[in-house]
Amino acid sequence: MASTYSSLKIELIGTGDQAGTWGATTNTNLGTALEEAITGSANVTFASSNAAIALTDTNATQTARNLRLNLVGTITNVQTLFVPAIEKQYLVTNGLSNSIIISNGTNAAPTGTTFTLPAGRSTIVFNDAVNIVDVVTFRSEEHTSEL
Repeated sequence: MASTYSSLKIELIGTGDQAGTWGATTNTNLGTALEEAITGSANVTFASSNAAIALTDTNATQTARNLRLNLVGTITNVQTLFVPAIEKQYLVTNGLSNSIIISNGTNAAPTGTTFTLPAGRSTIVFNDAVNIVDVVTFRSEEHTSEL
């Protein structure tokens, strides 16, 4: 039976496959794939256009698998970050000069409910594979003095 991949692209070794070599796959699953999903941080670079991150069938490092996404680069107007349509939580820091729309899909039209993150803000969003919803609502600066 051939290996398959989970939604986070962790390699699921088929019964009887990789005899004598499965240890390397298991170590990559644990030391790369799971660590990225639990504690990983990656930059997503924008260059005056939308950005799309995707997952492919490999347990090697992948930006879209990381827990934290740090948005960097240059934009002159609102752009969209497209994420894979899987159930996943992201911590997103918008280090750009404009708001970012977070959406499911590829680098085309947004699908499902989207979430807009203002410039200079961070939040936690949950992707239910259809919609992006904020888990923690950021506070505006005008209200922070009340805390």
